[in-house]
This record gives sequence, structure tokens and C-alpha cells, in this order.
Amino acid sequence: MIQQPFEKLVESLAAKTPTPGGGAAAAMAGSLGTALFLMVVRFSQGKKANVDREGDLADVEQVLGDHLERLNPMAERDCKSFDLVSAAYGMKKDTDGEKELRQKAIQEALVGAMVVPEETLCMVRDVFVAMDRVSDCVGKAIVSDLASGASLLLASAEGAFLNVRINAAFLANRELADSTMERARHVQAEIQRHQQKIADQVERALA
Repeated sequence: MIQQPFEKLVESLAAKTPTPGGGAAAAMAGSLGTALFLMVVRFSQGKKANVDREGDLADVEQVLGDHLERLNPMAERDCKSFDLVSAAYGMKKDTDGEKELRQKAIQEALVGAMVVPEETLCMVRDVFVAMDRVSDCVGKAIVSDLASGASLLLASAEGAFLNVRINAAFLANRELADSTMERARHVQAEIQRHQQKIADQVERALA
């Protein structure tokens, strides 16, 4: 999906189809935010003010590159996981046996559709953690890109969190749903703290 031309990708999001939807858009926002963080790190390298931080910047560049490689396929994975949900809902339900098989398939597919955005959420958290090591190296001329990346990553996290939540809401296994939501809330709160820290840093730089 992500290899489509940009206009085609936008059209597919706007189409009246179950996928791609909010989960895929959230994953793509995560990729964009991570890419901006990478750009900021690369522009911060070779600066006189960061002469003692070149090792840190190089390490974070590598880590962010690895995170971006993992994030890029998440939009496609989200679509595939929800396609299984749609297929399960489309199964026959004429007999009791068919109804039982359909319900089992729906529940199994919902777990997958819940797990994928939770993975996206955790990936976004990891991107923020990596960037936190060198955010103080970012010069004033490029802090707007740092803040833009953080905003995109926050939007990614919020979209992913909502997709975890909506799939958890339909799970019959409430213990699994509740434990997943508890984890997701903790990760989301951590992400919000990281984004706010960057927002405060940028505000001080531009004040």
C-alpha cells in the first residue's frame, strides 16, 4: 500500500472501504514523524555546538533508521489485520455451527486487529525515547521540524490508541481486553509526556 503514488494513497484513504482506515493513517503518521526526527538529527551532526555529542547523534540516527524500517510496514499490516475482521463478519451464519465458527473467527481476528495498533503505539514510544537522548542538540533554526515530528508522532499514537480501544471494546475476552488497554494507556501517557517536553523546549527556543 505505501508504495502507491501519494495521490492514489490519499484516494484510498478517502474511499468508502474498510481499509485503509484510521489505523493505517496512524501508522503512516508515525513514519512521517520519525522521518522528521531523522532529518533533525542529521542536520544536527557536524555542528560546532555538538562536537562532544557526535557519537550520541550517530547512535540515535541508526536507532531512528531502524525504527523507521519497522514502522513503514505497519500501515499494510493494519489493513491486513482488519481485512480478517471484515472477512469473519462476512462468514455464513445460517446454522448454529456456522454461527459458532463465525463468532470464533471474529474474536480471533479482533485480537489481531487490536495487537497491530498496539505495536504501532509502542514503536512511537520507542522513537520518542531515542530522540530524547539528543533533543537538546537541536538548534533553533530547526526546532520547528522537531516539533512537527513530535506532533505527527503524537497524532500517530492517538490514532493507534483509538484502534486498540475500539477492537478491545468488541472482545468477548474481557481480561485480555482490559490488560491490553491498561498497557496502551501507560504507553500513551508516556508518549504524551515526551511530546509535551519537546513542545516546551521549542516554546523556550522560539520565545
